[in-house]
Amino acid sequence: MLRVLALAAQGVLMALILYDLVVSLWGWRQPARSLPGRRDLRFRVVIAAHNEQQAIGTLLNDLAAQDHPANLVRICVVADRCDDDTAAVASASAEVVERTDGPDGKGAALRWYLEGYPLDSDETLVVLDADNRVPLQLLSRFGDELSQERPAVQAYLDVTNPDASWLATASALTYWASNRMVQLARRNLGWSPDLGGTAMAISAAALESAGGFGDSLTEDKDLGARLALAGHKVGWLHDVRVRDEKPETTAVTVRQRARWVAGKRSVSRQHFVPLLGAAIRRASLGLFDQAMRLIHPGRSLVALIAAVMAVVAALIDTSLIFPWPLWAGAALIYFLAPIAFLKRDGVSGRYLVRYPVVVLLAVLWLPIRVMSMGGRGWYHTPHEATSESSLDERPDRP
Repeated sequence: MLRVLALAAQGVLMALILYDLVVSLWGWRQPARSLPGRRDLRFRVVIAAHNEQQAIGTLLNDLAAQDHPANLVRICVVADRCDDDTAAVASASAEVVERTDGPDGKGAALRWYLEGYPLDSDETLVVLDADNRVPLQLLSRFGDELSQERPAVQAYLDVTNPDASWLATASALTYWASNRMVQLARRNLGWSPDLGGTAMAISAAALESAGGFGDSLTEDKDLGARLALAGHKVGWLHDVRVRDEKPETTAVTVRQRARWVAGKRSVSRQHFVPLLGAAIRRASLGLFDQAMRLIHPGRSLVALIAAVMAVVAALIDTSLIFPWPLWAGAALIYFLAPIAFLKRDGVSGRYLVRYPVVVLLAVLWLPIRVMSMGGRGWYHTPHEATSESSLDERPDRP
């Protein structure tokens, strides 16, 4: 019985590795650019900001330079329980609404704002983070996608500080790989990519049908699941890249990712079974995939487990473990496959040679998991001051 259970568990992990690799192949194909869409769409850009006086001015400058008609864009900053000058800095170029109490978290702040200042039926909500840098065409390209009957759209999430530390480099590499192997692959398959919490646009009708924002620690995964259950697919803009800052230190990385793990765990408890049921009823592979994404461990962790299994199988002669060459091959392919996709996406060789640093994120899994078990509150990721350089001076993507 023990042998059956052990081999079954290993079979599930092998199946997960194979599934990921097969699905990622759809990310190899370059996406076709959306046809030009309407230029009369109204956008409500909302930025939930907690103590972001250092960063928010640069984002507001980017938004002021958008190529979408300015009279169709309303920008609002939700100064969420700030004890710095975020509200004063933002008020120079945006509406400011101050929130002084209520539950922690961006999702709670957005829900509070939209309850008091609801969207008009013809508005589209755009959610950004205060440390984002956005390209000139962000809103117009959102309009192109929304015009193709996609009620929600996620833009490519890029990185402003990939050279800040080894951990920042590791985070950047995982984001770049995921954008093509996970997000673009699902777009090319006709499934829904994940919402990223920022750089996302959602029509008023879709947001209302999904029930708006909740109090989850990962409001993006919660909303993505509810959009799927409501029958809405998310579009993906692979050629429109919104940059933000990644943590540079171990302490901040662990605390941020512990919040993500705790939030994802809560969302999976709430939505996994309904998504799986909907996938069966609608005979939808896309919904099945979305349910699986809620319980999917990180790629670096899966590769690390496979490597450990290879070592154990090589050292211990037992029928309880698959042969070590099988595990070693799975670990090697799963770990190295992203390099080809990173190169395909134009990532510079100076970052490709640093790819092994993603192991750092796998090593941090245990402290992240432990902290996520006890941490039920929101953690605000601190940001450094961003450059006030103009849009034209921003560095090209690595």
